Amino acid sequence: MRIAIDIRSLTDEHVTGVGFYTRHLAEALAEYAPNDEFILFASGSAAVLNRLPVFKAPNITTVKLHLPNRLLFLLMKLPGGPTLERFLPAKPDVWIFPKFNIFKTEVPYFLTIHDLAFEIFPQFITFKERLHNQLANIQQLVAQAKGLLAVSESTSLDIQTRWQVSPEKIAVTPLGIEHEMFLPREQPSDRTYRAMYDLNRPYILALATHEPRKNLESVIEGYDIFRARGGRSLPLVLSGANGWKTGLLNERLQKSRYKKDIVVLGYIPDKHKPALYRGALSFVFPSFYEGFGLPVLEAMACGVPVITSATSALPEVVGEAGILVDPFNVNDIAAALHELVDEPGGSALRQRLSERAINKAAKFSWEETAKATHQAINTLTKGVSASTKL
Repeated sequence: MRIAIDIRSLTDEHVTGVGFYTRHLAEALAEYAPNDEFILFASGSAAVLNRLPVFKAPNITTVKLHLPNRLLFLLMKLPGGPTLERFLPAKPDVWIFPKFNIFKTEVPYFLTIHDLAFEIFPQFITFKERLHNQLANIQQLVAQAKGLLAVSESTSLDIQTRWQVSPEKIAVTPLGIEHEMFLPREQPSDRTYRAMYDLNRPYILALATHEPRKNLESVIEGYDIFRARGGRSLPLVLSGANGWKTGLLNERLQKSRYKKDIVVLGYIPDKHKPALYRGALSFVFPSFYEGFGLPVLEAMACGVPVITSATSALPEVVGEAGILVDPFNVNDIAAALHELVDEPGGSALRQRLSERAINKAAKFSWEETAKATHQAINTLTKGVSASTKL
C-alpha cells in the first residue's frame, strides 16, 4: 500500500502536540509496515521547509514543495485547481491528514481528530484558529473522509454525539510516547538541566501552553489555598510557551501571596522536559478539556504522581494512577496537593501512584498507535490499491 501523509505541521517554528504526533506516527508506520510505501508531503518557503526532520526509513519519501501554503491554498481553490497528489511522484492509495488542514484530494483520506475544543469550548479558540477552521470547512472534511482517527475514546464519543458520525467510521488510535526519553530512572544529565533553572530541590510542576484552556490560573489559586492552609513551602514551577490571552494568568500571578515561590520558566527545550518531570514531587494539569493529554502521559512515564482533571479524555489516560479533580474547583486542587505533597502520608501515596503511573504509561506506545492506524486503513479501505504514476 502507498500511504501519503501531510506533514506540514512539522514546519512550525515550535512543534506542538500535533507535530509530535505526525512525526512519530510516520516513523512508527514505516517500521510497522516495511512493505508499504510512505510519501510525506510538506510545502512552504525554503526557510520553513528546512525545519523538517530527516526521516531515515528506506520506505519513506519526503516531498518538499517550495510554494507558500497561502498560494497553495489559492491554487487548490481555483476551478480545476490541482489536488495535493499532483505534487507527489506517485498516486497514493490513501492520505492521512493529522489535523484540520486545507487540502484538496481525489484519493480516499483519513482525518485525525485530536479534540473538539473548538466546538465544546469555542471561547478557548483564537480568531485565527476559527478562521482557519471555517476555510478548511471541517464539516465537509469529516463527511467526505473515508475514516476518522480519534486519539481517545472520549474524542470518539464527542465526534459521534456532536457530529452524528457513525462509530463504524471512527477508529480509536491512542497516542504514544518516547519511552527511551520519558523514563523514571534519573539520567546523568538531569541535575545539569535542572541546575539551569535552579531546580535541584523539591517542587510542584505545571507544564502547559499558557492559554485559557489549560487552566493555569486555577493552579496558582489552588497553590495559594494549599500554602495558606499550612502546606509545604515548595516552589510552584510553571513551564510552557506563551499561547494567547495570558493577561489573566499574569494578573493572577501578581495577586498571589506566594508569588516569590512561583517560578515561571516559559518555553523549555524538549530535551529538558524529562529532567523537570523526574525532579517534581507532583505534576499538576487541571485542563478544562483535552482530547488526550500527552503531558500527563509523559509525566506518568517518568514516574511522577499526577493531579489532573476528571473530565474529557484525562481519566482515560490516567486511570487509577493519579488524583482526579474538578478543574472548576480550586479547593479540589488544593486538597489534592495537600494529600499528595504533605506528610504524614504524602510520600507513601506518591510511591504508590508513581508505580501505578509507570505501569499505566507502559501501555501506550507509538508502535500501538501505528498498528491501530494501519489496521483502520486496511479495514475501511478494504485493501484498494492505486499504483498509477502521475
